[in-house]
Amino acid sequence: MSTEDKKYIRVWKKLSVSEITSQLMIIDDLYGTCGKCKHLGLNYTKDRSCPECGSKFKYLATNLKSPADIAKVLARIEKENLDLILIDREDYTLSKAKDAVKDLFKSAD
Repeated sequence: MSTEDKKYIRVWKKLSVSEITSQLMIIDDLYGTCGKCKHLGLNYTKDRSCPECGSKFKYLATNLKSPADIAKVLARIEKENLDLILIDREDYTLSKAKDAVKDLFKSAD
C-alpha cells in the first residue's frame, strides 16, 4: 500500500469516556491541558505524560474547526512520529456532558 493511498478518515468507535479523560491532552493555540488534572502549559510534541498527575497521553483533542488547521496538527503528529490519536473535541465534550447529566439523577440511597 503506497503512502499516497493513505488519507485521514474520521472513524466512529465506542470508547470509554473516563479512559479517554485519563489519557487526554486538550490543546488550544499554543499550549495543552491535561484532561485528568487540568495541569496547564503542556506541549503535545514534547510532553508524553503529565508532570503533575503522571497520566500518559494517548489522546489529543482540539477546538480547531478548520480542516486545514486540523491537518497541520495531524501532519505534526505524523512527522514527529507521535503515538497520539486525535479525537473530535465536540464528541468528547458531548459524551462527558451526557455522563454528568446521567449522574445527576442517581439516587443517593
